This record gives sequence, structure tokens and C-alpha cells, in this order.
Amino acid sequence: MGEAMVKVSIDIEDLLVWAYRVELPKVPAAPVAPARFSRGWAPMSAFGDLLAVIDEGDVRNDYGVTPDRTALSGPHPDALAVHRTVIELSSLHLGVPDGWWPFDDMASPDGWGKLGPAVVADVLGRLAVRGDDGAMRFKTAPGWLVQKHAIMGTAPDWLAEPIEYRTVRAANGKARWFMKRLVAQFVNDEIIGYTEHEVDGWCGSRRRPFPDAYHKMELVPSPFHVGCDRAEYEVWYVALVALAEMLAESLTAHRVTGPRRASRPWAPDAPQTRILPSLLGTAQTGA
Repeated sequence: MGEAMVKVSIDIEDLLVWAYRVELPKVPAAPVAPARFSRGWAPMSAFGDLLAVIDEGDVRNDYGVTPDRTALSGPHPDALAVHRTVIELSSLHLGVPDGWWPFDDMASPDGWGKLGPAVVADVLGRLAVRGDDGAMRFKTAPGWLVQKHAIMGTAPDWLAEPIEYRTVRAANGKARWFMKRLVAQFVNDEIIGYTEHEVDGWCGSRRRPFPDAYHKMELVPSPFHVGCDRAEYEVWYVALVALAEMLAESLTAHRVTGPRRASRPWAPDAPQTRILPSLLGTAQTGA
């Protein structure tokens, strides 16, 4: 009897990179029918319109990667198994946990006043959808996310510069004052109602704020994109966990380990076993 093949231990992230950057490019692209010959001046005319030379046709193979034309053999069977399992992730739906907060290293959930829940709501408005059962689910496809980062050899970015929670400031650096006033709405010289407008609360003649003036708070810079990046990281991480479990017994030459990364690296003191089943410019609210 022959000896059993010794499996090589490999982290799930390294396995994906190996499959999509080393093995799957060995599959050639499917041949395409030749295009009709265009008139001699057509390419020059297109370049004049676009100021660029546009490649026609998709050069990728069936696995979404650019073929390696120097390859002398086909892909390893384990790489094919990895791709099949990644495709199966399309049926994975990741729910948004109650109280989801991606800014643990910056502030507590109530540390930014009304701005904290507003930012989270805007992030989820961009990245999540509410199902028929009322639960919020991330829209990002885990399989697509895993495949994208494996091909690029990267991981979702979660790092961020410090966010400052401060009063809204004027150009001179001093805190601005605001107040609300009712403005009459006229139709044919008749008042049909009033709308509330926020106006400058500083009295220039008296050099002081009006009695009912107030400050507003802001987050600088806006943490919206940080929240989006960290949501993507969590989806990607959960997909890695699922893949490691699904591939545990199905590979012939590899023993899958990991993922070695933390599930929420921006919250090192929080439990790291968490599994997850447009705000533009500066966020502002009344103080």
C-alpha cells in the first residue's frame, strides 16, 4: 500500500492567493471569434474622441483572472476546489448584529452624541438592505469580496486617522453659533404657513450670541468611509471563516488553517469571535 499524502498546512488567506494568483491563471481564456475589420480611420477617430486606446474583448479566463501564457501545466485540483467553494458563498447571507458599532477604537457608541447613530445609519443605508423579515443584511457578496482580494493579494483596509468630535468652527477657528427661526411662506401675499430655518446665531452689533443660540457638533473628518471599510472587512473575515470550514476535509494536498487575522482588529480588547450572521462631507447635528 502506498503512503498517504502528507498535507501542507496553509492559512485560508494564503490558500486563496495561491489559487487565484498562481494556479487558476494556468487556465487559458476561451477563444473568441475574430472581430470584423474596421475601416482604417476608425481607430484614430475613436482615439480622438476618448484620448485613449481601448482594449476590446475580455482577456480573463473562466475563473476571472488573466491567463498565464507561460504555464506548462493545468491548475492544481485543490485550486479548482477552492474556486468552487468560493462560488458557493453566493448563498451566504450575513446579518447586521444589533448595536453594530465599527468605531470601538475611537469612541463608545454614545461618545459622539447624536452623530454616532447617524453615521452608522448612513453606513448601513449604503451597505445593507432590510429583508422581508425586517432584519438588516449586508448587500456585499462574500464570494465576490474574497475573490477580489485574493486576485489582488490584499485585504480590506480598516485603518483610519483619528476622528475629532468638536463644535462646528468658523474660518477663524472659533466655535460658531446657530439658531432657528420661523420664516413665513406666502402665496398671493397671503401667509400659508411657516418653515423653520437654521441661521447664524451670532449678533454682530452686540458682539455676542443671541439668547436662543446654540453650538453644533461635528466629526472631522467624517467617519462614513471608515465605517464602510470596516463593514467590508467584517464580511470578508466571515467569508474566510466559512471557507476554512467548508474546505477542511475537501482538499487533497492542503490542510486549511486560520484565518490568522483578528475578526475586528480595531477593537483588540473586544471578543474576537464575533460572526456577522450617503453621508458626504462632515456629519453635523445640534448639540
